[in-house]
Amino acid sequence: MAYDFIFVGAGPAGLTGAILAARQGKRCLVIEKKRALDLHPRGETLRHRPILDEVLGEGVMASLAIASTTIIEYFAPLPREVDPIVLDMKVPNLTFEWHEWMQAFQKQVQELDIDLKLGAEVIDITLDAGRVTGVKYLDADGKEAVASAEVIFASDGHGSLIGRKLGVDYTGINYPIVKAKFSNARFDSPGFKFFFLPEGAMDFASDFPPALAFLFPRDGASCEVGLAVMTKAALKLGYELPSPDELLHIFDQVVSRHPVMSDMLATASADLVEATMLPMGGPMEDVIPQSGVVLLGDAAGFVEISGGSGLISSMESAKFWVNMMIGQQAEAGEPAELWAKSNIQAMAEAYTSSGIFRHNKAIADGSNISWDYVFTNLRTSQNIIKNWDIIAKALDIF
Repeated sequence: MAYDFIFVGAGPAGLTGAILAARQGKRCLVIEKKRALDLHPRGETLRHRPILDEVLGEGVMASLAIASTTIIEYFAPLPREVDPIVLDMKVPNLTFEWHEWMQAFQKQVQELDIDLKLGAEVIDITLDAGRVTGVKYLDADGKEAVASAEVIFASDGHGSLIGRKLGVDYTGINYPIVKAKFSNARFDSPGFKFFFLPEGAMDFASDFPPALAFLFPRDGASCEVGLAVMTKAALKLGYELPSPDELLHIFDQVVSRHPVMSDMLATASADLVEATMLPMGGPMEDVIPQSGVVLLGDAAGFVEISGGSGLISSMESAKFWVNMMIGQQAEAGEPAELWAKSNIQAMAEAYTSSGIFRHNKAIADGSNISWDYVFTNLRTSQNIIKNWDIIAKALDIF
């Protein structure tokens, strides 16, 4: 069956793209391998941006927020020796329930009569004269089907099947991370908390690469907790990245043995714990790996890393590329002209010069400079503590 656009993956990027395209009269197919949209939390914190009202409806996000804070706290490797860095970011971080957020997306999808295939998994792409023209997928009953479109948007996450099939190298972009939700925790302030874990900081895992742990209070005594390996620093220092099982084991140790986190989580119970990847290495410049395909959101490394989860940046990347493609379709007329080499180059240049790309790249570059200074230059717990005031100034800038 033929569509104008196919979105592979029904996360914030794919759903945003389909909603905005359908409102402009485009026939859209969204393919999602999970059997429901709200089964798997991608992240449950964000900073409010206008695109939320644009996509979900005025005031919907505000109605879904269960807590908010403008405060971020950074704890030193030896947190009893120095006070945490406390920053007021002015713009509040909102927390919400994933299933409620996804229901807000699904409401828009249903109202626009977007073709959403749940429990369907893309297994391959189709090609014609070097252009990707569609996808092969298994439907919810396991039957193979084919769908075609002028544009295939790969919004299938950090390990994008389509991206990998087209030779995209995600090394250094994806950071191994544990994401968890706890209930019955104890914390004194609602501020988001980050914990520096440089090389050798954990006596129970002295050979573990540098990492950053975090705890984000939610409503009442619940919180989002995690552990992210600082991939660029780890690779620069010669570490191998941990396997999911190794990462989960160290996470358990951090939760139970870190001098501050363990106090906060002493009476807590885990409701969800998983090892995954988060593309925190900075946005990719080449998001058209082959004519016919555009990478969106996590598949394009498009995460505003100061905001963590990348939900808003995924939505903004989808809006940019949907509007770009609709405009280009109107001008080009035929797919051959739309995907001409010169047109691809012009679209790529428009993307890398756009405000959303430059914003995310500037944040990624600044943050990575800071993390590189902390985890590879200073490197040890004692050196980090000695330079704690300098680190505070750098964090306040980026």
